Order: sequence, then C-alpha cells, then structure tokens
Amino acid sequence: MGLFGYLLRSARGPFLLAVAAGVVSGGTGAAFIAVVNAALADDRAAPAGQVWTYVGLCLATLATRFAAQSLLFRLSQGVIAGLRRRLVDAVLAAPLRRVEQLGTPRLYSALSDDVVVIADALPGLPAICSGAAFVLVSLVYLAVISPVVALTALAAAVLGVLAFRLFSGRGLAALGAARAEQDRLFELFRSVTDGLKELKLDRGRREQVAGGELDDTAAAYRRHSVRGLSVFEGAAGAGQAVLFGFVGVLLFLLPGWADLSAETLSASVLVVLFAVASLQGVLTWLPGLGRASVALATIERRLADLEAAGREELAGPAPEPGDWRRIELRGVAHVYPGPTGEQFELGPLDLDVRRGETLFVVGGNGSGKTTLAKVLTGLYPPERGGIRVDGVPVTDAGRDAYRQLFAAVFTDFHLFDRLPAGPDVADRARHYLARLQLDHKVRLDGDRLSTTALSHGQRKRLALLSAYLQDRPCYVFDEWAADQDPVFRDLFYRELLPELTARDKAVVVISHDDRYFAVADRLVRLDYGQIRTDPDPVLAGQAVAARPEPGRSRP
Repeated sequence: MGLFGYLLRSARGPFLLAVAAGVVSGGTGAAFIAVVNAALADDRAAPAGQVWTYVGLCLATLATRFAAQSLLFRLSQGVIAGLRRRLVDAVLAAPLRRVEQLGTPRLYSALSDDVVVIADALPGLPAICSGAAFVLVSLVYLAVISPVVALTALAAAVLGVLAFRLFSGRGLAALGAARAEQDRLFELFRSVTDGLKELKLDRGRREQVAGGELDDTAAAYRRHSVRGLSVFEGAAGAGQAVLFGFVGVLLFLLPGWADLSAETLSASVLVVLFAVASLQGVLTWLPGLGRASVALATIERRLADLEAAGREELAGPAPEPGDWRRIELRGVAHVYPGPTGEQFELGPLDLDVRRGETLFVVGGNGSGKTTLAKVLTGLYPPERGGIRVDGVPVTDAGRDAYRQLFAAVFTDFHLFDRLPAGPDVADRARHYLARLQLDHKVRLDGDRLSTTALSHGQRKRLALLSAYLQDRPCYVFDEWAADQDPVFRDLFYRELLPELTARDKAVVVISHDDRYFAVADRLVRLDYGQIRTDPDPVLAGQAVAARPEPGRSRP
C-alpha cells in the first residue's frame, strides 16, 4: 500500500524500528509454539534450559509487542502533525486564486478527517508485521518437522493472498468513491452552518438542502462506505476460508496421502491454529488500512492541486517599511475566471498609490474594485503589466515582502482573537477598543481578545483595530463602513482616515458612500474592470484633486 511507502519516506527510522519490533514479536511468538510442541512431545520433566527458553520467549514477545505499539503510537501522532503542517504550509504557499478554486470544504476535510483516518490505522502495522513474521517462522518450523505440510501450508498462504487481492481492489475503489462524496458532505455541512438563518426562514430551501441534497449525499457516502468495507471483510473472509480449508486438508486428507505420525500431525495442527489466530488479528486491520490508503491518496492529490499553480516564496525576514513614496501599477491586468467558464478581466490599467493621501475607488457592484484591491496588495499577481515601488519592480521572489507593506480589511475578513505582534500593542489596543466603543464588550487577556462573538458591525470594528495595530505604511479598506451606523461611519471617514494620512500613511478606500467622497484626495471610478473618467462634475473634480505634495501631512 502507498501508506508503507509514505512512512518509509517521511519517518524511515522510527517506522523500520517499529516494523523490526513487530517482526521480532511475531518470530518469538512462533518460536514459543515450537518450544511448547517440544515440551509436549517429551515425556520427561522439562530441563531447566527449556524452561528458561520458554520464559525468555514469553518476555521477548510481550516486550517487543509493547515496543512496536509504543513506537507506532508515537509515529502516528507525528504523522498527524506532519501531514497537517504540510497541508497548512501548502495552503499558505499556494496562490490565493488556487486556494479559492479548490474551496474550503475540500481542504478542511483533508485536514480534519483524512489525517485522523491515517493515524487510526497506523497501530495496526505492528500486528501485520507480527502476523507476517509469525507465519514465516511457522513455515520454517513446519518445514523442519514435515516438508509436505510446509509446502501445503505455503500453497494455502499463496491462495489466501490471491483471494484477498482479488477483492481488495474493488474495496479500495468503493472507499475512494465514498471519500469523494465526503467532500460534498463537508460543503453541505458548511451551507447548513453558514446559512442557518436563511434555512430557518425558508422551509422549501431547508427541505431542499437538508432533506434532499444532504440526505442523497449522505446515502451515497454510506452506500459506498458499506460496499468498500464489506468487500474488505469479504476479502478477509476469503483468506480465512482458505486457511480453514487447509486445516481440514491437514486433518482429514493429508494423513492419507503422506506418512504423518500422530505426533507430527498434532504439532502441525497446533502451529497452524496459532497462525490462523494470528492472521485473524491481521485481517481486522485491513479495512482500516484500506481507508488510510484512500485518505493518503486524497491528501497527496490536494497537495498536488495546491502546488500545480506553483509555490510562492514566503521565506526570509519581513522587510522594513522604508521611506518609499509611491506604488505604481502600470498596464496591470488580471483575469478572474467564473465558476461556469465566464471571465472577468480587470485592466489593463495604470494607477498610483501615494504616501500621505487618501485614494477612493468607487464603482458599481462587479466592477472589479475588490479584485483591484487584491492585485494592489499582491494577493493576486498581475497577469500582464507590473507593479513598482518608487520605480523598483515587484518580482515573484519579492512579492511576499511587498505584501508586508499593507494592512487591509476586506469584506470577507477573518477576525483573529490574538493581537498582532508589536511594541506597546496592548496599550494601543485598549485605546482603540475605547475609541471604537468596544471596551464594554471586549477585554484583553494578555495578548488575546476575550471574545469575537459580536455583531457583524462590531466584528468589523475589531478587524479595523487589528489593522491599526499592524501599523503598516499602506491601508486598504474594502467597504468597511457599509455595516456601520452613522456615528461610526462619520468617525471612520472624518477622523480615522485623516489621522492615517497625517501619519504619512497611504490609504485606499473602496466605498459607495458618495456623501464622503470629498474626504478623498483622489478618486477613481471602475467600470467593468476599467478606470473611467466620470462625467459628473463633482466626481470629476474630486478625481483630479490630487495634492501637489503627497508626502505633506494634513493640517
């Protein structure tokens, strides 16, 4: 299975040590049976050496079994941590558009479920190694006492393996189909949690989602899972049937074909029965290992999907903000593919963002404002044209460093409960909590916010606080004031934005609030991805009202 190959690549030393311990455990177990047979065949009192051999084999079997299981438990936790970190690193290094295309449910399913399935299956590896070693040593012992019995046992083992492989391929295919349905289940679970209010208000949609799509997908997942696990059980049963058939041949047919003494026959039957019992323990782990193989293949596909669009360079220390004055977008264009093949193209466009001034970006819904913000901040690389900082081009290798110039609050912001690192961050956070009138709901517990369970408008104020605490030279606000009441809207436009430009920050505001357009130093309007000259004389006047000295502080 691919699981063995992955363990050899990722944790060769501990895995081989655990396998070796399992092999020793199985070998000592088989040797234990040989000592028991020797003691039963001898009518005299057991010599001291035989007794101590028996005791030593018992202790060795127990110790190596414990060692193998302990090593695999430790290894399984390391595998969980390693796989999750690989996935997280791959998500962070992948281009944002690629992550958006894959979707959160697929990635979350791999992070939360697939790695656990793999970890749960790993403790079965010592049992498999122990069982395989037990069978091999048993065959050697049978060859010593009766080559005929050993050859018959080997033929039965080969038939059992072939019977298992005949069924297991179909089982893996069914489990793979179940895993595909699981991604859809995660999407529907997210629809239920994120759309709970809408589902409560709309009975028809609730029945459509929960009673229709969810039930159908869950039924398909259950059907494929039952089929896959049942096939594995059938494969295990076929292997057991071959072994039981061999015991029958050994008891009722072989004595008539070969000259076997009663002593040889009884010793052979005892060894075979112990081997069958050992293999039964092995077979119980095979369905779990089948699921683990499917889970590992899914994780590898997710990693390949994330890496297909290339990896962004994230290494290196964060740069100092420097004393740059201007960010220049020249001939910048970005194509935004839709879910059904349609495309929206931003640009090509030219735009400057300057320190010490406020730039408003306005336009209708779907005009490309948010896409422009993501291109400006380096989240989407331009497909044509380029970005320069004071004439220095932003390269792929320097894109992550370029992003560190920005603090942003997007419409789909995520709110972290931990404050960003920085000098006097707690004191500044308390100041802004009071100024944004959140100090009566949120307090600081060290460097963490006591709660983020607030209204959407209050959460946006917390996101604004976090952006302020980052103290970056350029701020981007995407419709921040859209969910604020008039008091905080006025505070944002008439006090907070001027304070930022007075501190020589560059500020880009995406807004529909035309009553505050006069706050802007410059205003550009997007229309279907293009910067347009607005015929409205007020907007036109504001659009060209750039200050002669962008670096000058406001009075």
